[in-house]
Amino acid sequence: MKGKFNFKLAALCAIISAMLVMPALGQAKKEAGARHQEQKDQMIKELKLAPEKEKAMLAVEAKYATERQGIIAGVKKANDDLQAAMATAKPDEAKLKALVSALTADTDKFSASFRNQRDEELALMTPVEQAKYLLVMGQWRQKMMDKGKEKAAGTKK
Repeated sequence: MKGKFNFKLAALCAIISAMLVMPALGQAKKEAGARHQEQKDQMIKELKLAPEKEKAMLAVEAKYATERQGIIAGVKKANDDLQAAMATAKPDEAKLKALVSALTADTDKFSASFRNQRDEELALMTPVEQAKYLLVMGQWRQKMMDKGKEKAAGTKK
């Protein structure tokens, strides 16, 4: 009887802990998204664009960010479906082929979204602004890659 009580108590503690941690994880993701948005806004200000161009750039950013949210949801669903299909004892190859195609199509859409955003943003700028934009984006991308490497190195220790 005592063993059942200990198990139930442990399960209750695990459930309560999970309920307390989940909002914190969501908050961390929101904070990272807000930080990313701040960095992007700062980058746009660094370019010293005219106010109307700055507004247009922010509108393009918002448009593609919204689009990517839908694409990310599709990628997650396709990935979950693929994992579920692979978890079976004998996966159906035809189903796997369709799921792989769906996943690759969604990841291609994701990449195309960034490319389309860049092209639309560049179309708003003069050649000098385009050059500055690409250089700032390159520096920002390098900084993000360096942070990722530092984080990966920190987890390997």
